[in-house]
Amino acid sequence: MRYSMRSIATASSLVLLAACAGRPPRVEPTVEYREAAVAIATGCVVDRPAPVTPLSSRVPAGEWARRAPGAKAQAVRAQAGQRLNYEDALRASTAGCPER
Repeated sequence: MRYSMRSIATASSLVLLAACAGRPPRVEPTVEYREAAVAIATGCVVDRPAPVTPLSSRVPAGEWARRAPGAKAQAVRAQAGQRLNYEDALRASTAGCPER
């Protein structure tokens, strides 16, 4: 019995193929990175300005009734300016805080 090199190579190739045929190929797990929003306490403590006290709390009803229409209009305009200044000061004091 004389075997040629070619028949030995063919037989060994068939044996190797048969050994690999029963196993499924190895699948590498995939890793997927995603961004996730996480709540973090920032400790944003600022000195907020004091809110504007309304005219109805500052001026008693009897005194308000005795005021002239021009004085009432001037007081309302002054309060409107105070409220606008309060909004600007509040916006400036919380500008460094993160949005909610």
